[in-house]
Amino acid sequence: MKASFEHIDPEVRYRQRWISLPAFEFYWHYHPEVELTYIFSGSGERIVGDSVESFAAGDLVLLGPDLPHTWTSFGESAHDDACQAMVVQFRPEVFGDQPVRQPEFDAIRHLLAMSPGGIRFSPEVAEAAGQELMLLRNKQGLSWLTGFWTLFDFLANTAEYTILSSVGYSPSLNKLNQERVSRVFEYIIRNLSGEIRLKQAADLVYMTETSFSRFFRKTTGMTFNGYVNEVRLSHACRLLTGHSEMSVSSIAWESGFRSSTHFNRMFFAAKGCSPTAFRKINLPQKHPSPAGP
Repeated sequence: MKASFEHIDPEVRYRQRWISLPAFEFYWHYHPEVELTYIFSGSGERIVGDSVESFAAGDLVLLGPDLPHTWTSFGESAHDDACQAMVVQFRPEVFGDQPVRQPEFDAIRHLLAMSPGGIRFSPEVAEAAGQELMLLRNKQGLSWLTGFWTLFDFLANTAEYTILSSVGYSPSLNKLNQERVSRVFEYIIRNLSGEIRLKQAADLVYMTETSFSRFFRKTTGMTFNGYVNEVRLSHACRLLTGHSEMSVSSIAWESGFRSSTHFNRMFFAAKGCSPTAFRKINLPQKHPSPAGP
């Protein structure tokens, strides 16, 4: 799937969508609307500008206009509704109209001014916002609009957030560059458990290895090998916490690491602990059933 400009009817000032899929497909795209996305279920890799992070249920991100992004899952679930999300999109100029031109909306306008880099909110803020988004799902008209304003006022008055893209990041919206990066991202995801070569990635976009390396770093803020390792380690983390039946060596292999020693060294450097310790810390705790009377 090629990265692309997502066309939204310019006459539609606000749009709300409920997404329910077996998996979030790779779709690296951008649009002039501001977007708030909350993940109710599902996990995978989130790419926002030059930020690459794992995501799981409870992920809440605000995206500014024309900021390239995608959420993508690894594999496809047998359940049609394994991955669910709420997406709200709106034209940025709506907060310059009356009555929202009033000073009471200044905090929201400040929040939107920071959104071109992408904003990820803390789990605590995201949980509260997710509840409000579920209420919005069943509202219309003025009731929906006042709920929307209240939600954004809440987000604008919290300091519990992180800017995702690096300082100075400026998206390249050249269509050819978008298509090139999208093609390479797909190649990595499709071959994650196998062999991934710089030359093959460069060949995909008809570039020399040197030119491709320079292009990839400028576009994503990461080296090609650094990005591949980041995705592989993220995938390993999900397997460690979501598949207790798999051995650490099997997870290393499934994530594309052919040497357990190399996997352990890379994992420790990135996470500060061994894969076994990470699993022990992050596996859901099983609580014993209460004894009967």
